Amino acid sequence: MTLPEQLTQISERIEKTGMGATDALTLINMTFDEQMKRLDVSSPYEAFTGLSELIDHTVRGTKIERFRPKEHRRRFHTLEIHTENGEILGYLNMLYLKRTVPCYYLVYVEVMPAFRGLGLGTKIVHAFKEFLLDKKAIGLLDNIVPPDDPTYSIYTNLGWKTLSEIIGDEGSEEWKNYMILIPESIQVHDIKGDLNRILFSLKKKRPIIDMHDNEDMVKRTIEEFQNVYKALMRLFRDDLQAGTSNTLMRFMFTRLTTRLIGFHRRIESLIGYTGGESLQQLSFDETIQRLPVQPYSLWKFEEEDGGMWGNEEILRSLPRELKEDPTIYIESLPFYRRPYLDNWMKKTGLQPSQELTIADLLDFRFDPTRLREFYHNGVTYIFERVSPLFFHALVRKRSFLKQVERSEAALHFSGTIIRVNPIILVIRDRGNVYALRRQVQGVHAQEALDQLKSILHLRTLNSTVGIDRCILNVIKNTEDWLKKRFHSRFKREIEELAYFIPWDIEHNAPAIRVDISGISLDTVWLA
Repeated sequence: MTLPEQLTQISERIEKTGMGATDALTLINMTFDEQMKRLDVSSPYEAFTGLSELIDHTVRGTKIERFRPKEHRRRFHTLEIHTENGEILGYLNMLYLKRTVPCYYLVYVEVMPAFRGLGLGTKIVHAFKEFLLDKKAIGLLDNIVPPDDPTYSIYTNLGWKTLSEIIGDEGSEEWKNYMILIPESIQVHDIKGDLNRILFSLKKKRPIIDMHDNEDMVKRTIEEFQNVYKALMRLFRDDLQAGTSNTLMRFMFTRLTTRLIGFHRRIESLIGYTGGESLQQLSFDETIQRLPVQPYSLWKFEEEDGGMWGNEEILRSLPRELKEDPTIYIESLPFYRRPYLDNWMKKTGLQPSQELTIADLLDFRFDPTRLREFYHNGVTYIFERVSPLFFHALVRKRSFLKQVERSEAALHFSGTIIRVNPIILVIRDRGNVYALRRQVQGVHAQEALDQLKSILHLRTLNSTVGIDRCILNVIKNTEDWLKKRFHSRFKREIEELAYFIPWDIEHNAPAIRVDISGISLDTVWLA
């Protein structure tokens, strides 16, 4: 089945269930977003019959609702964008700062991805301005949007000014992106002094702000996962009742599962997150847990520029089956035996099967299908499946790493040699993108740090000699050197680099060198 044919089938299923725009768009954005963006259209939702009209109708009926602070969050106020049916399309959080002049700090504003660009962002920011006028209060926000971005004008058109226009260059670097709105009704004799006191108060409250912001984000995201799960159960109700499954059903439930797993890993490090909003609130039906996973796309799209790019010698020597059907060949290769996978095997006493289920992914808490071992002409390589949205970024990174390779002689810090593990091939097929690299005797830095925190004997070793500090120092030194060497030309590529730490995978232990001066890593690989 081709991609357009599959989109038509999704559209028919959505229409059959009578699903509203909010549920339908949330469902599509979480489980099929990467496939939609393969289309060369102004809006990916054009592919779904009647959905654009439904979006417009939903937006026309929206209104802004204000919610007063709850007892345990006395200074936090919220504005929400509600549909006629009470569904939430966006929200704005603000914090009241009581100083000599009343002030509300805009903590966060967000509109659901599918409803962006339709004026709702302007609508809720305008409501915030009206709120400030009514309260006779100053508005303050940290605008991370660059001035050349079109959304920046939302604020300037409503009268917001940069903080430096009011207090000059006296503020520190951390306030450079801040903007302020001062209603005409406010008459202050010493505005600079008042603002400095407000900023000082804001700085003290930053940890509390981040904590509450994280709590809100976790709560809303869990609700979103719950809504998508319910929508998928409606979308495939007939299949579930008949006890059958299909590629689309397995793909969308797998996508939901991998998104959930990724979210779980991120929230573990959030400031102030205590697990109050637990992911256990979302439980999968046993029928869903037994579904075989479908982590990759099978849908062809003729207009898409598929192909292989990279080392010509390697390309010519690839097996015929790999050249003819890259996705099927690569996805049948064995999983890469990484510490995450080995830990699971030791815990369960099981061997991972190629026929994984949704339950397996939930048990793993990571997706082992993304990395595959490829033994070719006496060399072991790793195929990594990456998001198709990162295809062009991957090509740019490959070019950047070639330049870094030419400077390898200067890349060594505190006894550690930095080496590049270049991207040998980039393959695009059926909406999937794969990167081929040589396998190195190391693991991703984040996985290494996770092992040092979660495995008892490694945690003890780390607390004694500080392996994590050694890893982080090498990464920081490398980043600083690259930024100095390449300046701002490759800022994004430098930020997106992956670091591989020397590791004895068989024994799950870091390969470190110990001498009288302390510990060090022999080699760290950039990828």
